[in-house]
Amino acid sequence: MADARKVAAEIQRLSRLSDDAFMDRVVAYVTGGTDRRVPRDVQGEAFSSPLLAPRTLLALETAGRRAKTYNPLQEGETKRQQQARIAPWRAAIKAAMGPIQDVVDDLAHEHAKELAALDDDAFSDRWTGLVLGEPVPEPTSPRVEELAFRSHRVARRTADICRLMLEDPAGFMPEPAPGESRTTHRRRVEGFRQRVQTEASFLRYAVQYADARQGRMPSEPNHRLQALKLLGQAHPQELLALLRQVRGEDRAAKQQERRDRRDIRRAARSGAQ
Repeated sequence: MADARKVAAEIQRLSRLSDDAFMDRVVAYVTGGTDRRVPRDVQGEAFSSPLLAPRTLLALETAGRRAKTYNPLQEGETKRQQQARIAPWRAAIKAAMGPIQDVVDDLAHEHAKELAALDDDAFSDRWTGLVLGEPVPEPTSPRVEELAFRSHRVARRTADICRLMLEDPAGFMPEPAPGESRTTHRRRVEGFRQRVQTEASFLRYAVQYADARQGRMPSEPNHRLQALKLLGQAHPQELLALLRQVRGEDRAAKQQERRDRRDIRRAARSGAQ
């Protein structure tokens, strides 16, 4: 195990780096590079520490998407040869993600316990801040905050807030700026709804997972009922008119059915006579 003081110093040094510089250090470490100032074991413990693990994971994911940037096409090299050269590099990046993801998952698990202990107002405020993209209170990272809210421990509670957000966006969004136009306001509300709907989709799977963990068969969402609720909220009068129309058609069909049965009985009695 590396010296704790050296690891702490390395964490501080890495924390001061820009995102790109930090990512370069992570990639260099994962692909076998060395830093003459810092032993590899110290670097490794710093990158996987609770303070840096979320940032390290993000750096690895971003680097994986920028594989060609880190492995540019060399002179005289074909694209197929470049891909062959990138393959082991990408495999090393992917392999390094596993242990770091475990650390981040553990952090999210513990953070979910803290969220579960919040009262309803504090919990709602914290979730609303995340949806609106507000800074996450330190030392929690946005990645850990997202994972914690999607955990089986609080996913159902979070999903309930999402439903309220979709029903009444104004109750959760910031006050409009003075002079905000209707078009700007509508776009802002639509953007908010889209973010909430995306999160609600993730949470639905999290809730189903929570049910499955307890040996309960997850229930599928009733999309038709959800659509009717949204239609009723947006166009209540039109929905009532449609309901009256359908009920009227249903009553007319039942009346016709009764008349048909009555005619059949009458015809049967006439034939018997």
